[in-house]
Amino acid sequence: MTDSGDTFSGTEEFEDDAAYGWWLNTHPDGYVLAVRTRSAPLMHRANCREIDRDEHPGRLKAKGARQVCAETKSALRAWVAREMPADGKLVARCPKCGP
Repeated sequence: MTDSGDTFSGTEEFEDDAAYGWWLNTHPDGYVLAVRTRSAPLMHRANCREIDRDEHPGRLKAKGARQVCAETKSALRAWVAREMPADGKLVARCPKCGP
């Protein structure tokens, strides 16, 4: 799924590991929002090891888990506001990579 347009809506989501890995490798300055069912979305830098599906395959593919990718933090915040309005604008930051 790809949203195009301004920087506030330019997000991508990949179900395929190869496409997700490609995006991470080609957007080293980008950001990834780890969306889980029981906690606030967690923002990471694209190079954070915590969002590497090879290192954490079960956790990142658990039921309801998603990784939304974008070149800017504002695009991910806009995605949360649009796709998860009940959660407000709450986005946690990864304590390991500190985006």
